[in-house]
Amino acid sequence: MLGKERREHIEGKANEASHRVIVESLREVLYRLLETRDIRDIKVVDLIRLAGVSRGAFYKNYYLVTDVLADDIRAITEDVSAAMGTDIALNWHVILQTVYHHRDKIPLLLKAGMGMEMLGQINRSIDTMRDEERALRIMAWNGIIFNCIQYWAARGFVDDPDELAESMAAITMPLFDEAVSNADGNRG
Repeated sequence: MLGKERREHIEGKANEASHRVIVESLREVLYRLLETRDIRDIKVVDLIRLAGVSRGAFYKNYYLVTDVLADDIRAITEDVSAAMGTDIALNWHVILQTVYHHRDKIPLLLKAGMGMEMLGQINRSIDTMRDEERALRIMAWNGIIFNCIQYWAARGFVDDPDELAESMAAITMPLFDEAVSNADGNRG
């Protein structure tokens, strides 16, 4: 006979596995529906019927249809944010390779109206900054990055990520250098 702790551990693992299956099924169905329908036309009943999950299972995990996309937005923006360092040219290469890796989901997320959620997630690191000037500079850079991603997605990711990274680095490095030298000059 299994001990209480062992039984609870096994039940917990089964619940985790069940949760993953439900979440993944809902996400897969939603992306499939987004290929042909507007997010406003997709109802919870559509998702649960096609995913084969109960209404209760949906509402145990989500409140709105768009909430199904939140984990992907968080994962993509965390990947993009993690790529940012002090070397702008390297940042662009890593960021655009990361975005290219998610090129199947990003246009659907944008189509679903989740662009501002994505930008908000990218800007999340600014929330705890005490240096307002630095926070504003980072917010401006995040806006440039987001707009580049949006533009690239709208074009169907036809540009090679490394070529686009080189172009963006050439455009943004002078802006960054100017901002840094202006900030240094204001301190002197």
